[in-house]
Amino acid sequence: MRGRAVIKKLRRWAVDRLGLGPIHKAVLDRRVARAPWYYGDGATLTMLLMVLVVTGMAMTLTYSPTPDGAYHSVKHITEKQLLGGFIRGLHYWSAGLMVVMLFFHLFRQILVAGYKFPREATWIFGALLFHAVLAMSFTGYLLRWDERAIHAVRVMLHMFNHVPWIGDELVIFVQGGEEPGALLLTRVYAVHVIILPLVIAMMTGYHLYLVMVHGITSEGEKKQSVHTVEEQRALYKAQAESEENGETFYPDTMAKSGVMSYVVFGLAVVLTLTLGPATLYDEANLVDQTFPVEEWWFWWYSALIALMPEWLAPWFLVFFPLLLLLAMLALPFVDRSPHRGMRRRPWAVVFVMGCVVALVGLSALRLKSHWTAWPVGEAPPVPEGVVLSGSAEAGRQLFARYGCSSCHAVGGIGGRRMAVDLVAVETRRSRQAYRAYILQPPEGVAMPAYQGRLSEAELEQLLDYVHAAQSFPKGGNR
Repeated sequence: MRGRAVIKKLRRWAVDRLGLGPIHKAVLDRRVARAPWYYGDGATLTMLLMVLVVTGMAMTLTYSPTPDGAYHSVKHITEKQLLGGFIRGLHYWSAGLMVVMLFFHLFRQILVAGYKFPREATWIFGALLFHAVLAMSFTGYLLRWDERAIHAVRVMLHMFNHVPWIGDELVIFVQGGEEPGALLLTRVYAVHVIILPLVIAMMTGYHLYLVMVHGITSEGEKKQSVHTVEEQRALYKAQAESEENGETFYPDTMAKSGVMSYVVFGLAVVLTLTLGPATLYDEANLVDQTFPVEEWWFWWYSALIALMPEWLAPWFLVFFPLLLLLAMLALPFVDRSPHRGMRRRPWAVVFVMGCVVALVGLSALRLKSHWTAWPVGEAPPVPEGVVLSGSAEAGRQLFARYGCSSCHAVGGIGGRRMAVDLVAVETRRSRQAYRAYILQPPEGVAMPAYQGRLSEAELEQLLDYVHAAQSFPKGGNR
């Protein structure tokens, strides 16, 4: 009892001396409309943001934002620094789960009409935060400076290049010259570590302030039509002050929000301990082009772009985020109906269900995509009854070692149909034509040049295998 009395006295002293009384009364000791536990998605996003800030600050103490040092510093953090792998893994999984929770929060607000008066500004700042967090999650994995990062850099520069009127100038500014170099990584680092965090912190603070001022969509608002701001405020106040439909923010609302927050945080820890941080690809190479898969939270977008007509895809890549933002900003001013519940807004339920199905379906399609290569380590099979020469067998192993199996099928087996099947009749060429194609593919072909990467002996062995494979029966294997 004596210990509790001392703690209580110290708490009263701190509240008085630090001037926390008005803050406690305005923020914690206030009546709000009673909310279910899943309304804690906003608090969960705030917690994940704090985790990202803390783990990100820890990594900046070692990370080197230079082309020569970035990759090796990330590798050092992961493999040699005390708790470095755990910190990087927690940062990675918290970022991924934050994107998931971001979509959950967005869809829930659409279902309960959280964008309607008087919460238009709350929604607008939320829409801006939505895009800022996605930008943050994109720039983050560029800092690894591995093959996945440099491919994402090319995608980013491609987007900027298609911006009307200022595309070329924008690309030159971002990459710091005519070609990507050290300035590009420095600027991406500044955007990820300084600019975006400041923007997100300021908008998050004001977004939370607006939530405090206008509250959340109450059960009463969902059950009856609300025609004016005055009517909404009177209804919300009545709900918040009633014993049945209201509660005190601290500890009631915070306890329910805390449950969801800690469950998601626990999931991030479990994923970190079981799966670890994101796999590092080979160090970035600005000369040879590769096509590694993007982070899993962007799979849906990659699949959507891949399904677009070739003439539309580059423009869709650039303008879809902008159109999405404009649509989100316009929503509060387009939907002016007095209804807020799901029962009287079936279109909202259908829309959200369609979006969820599309996101999951496109992500699954990306996982099985035939338009992008995925790493395949196994050498292609040899049909029964076919015996390869020693040189051709060595070429078969090189075919896998240099990543050819990731794109090319052999007799309908392997690959992802991103590139031609070696057994297809229409792909047969002379040995000299294959040699020239492998060393320097034609412009516009999504295949890296192997000039300088293959020795003469390796090239001859690879050509022996390619020519032997053209006699394979389609679909036959060992």
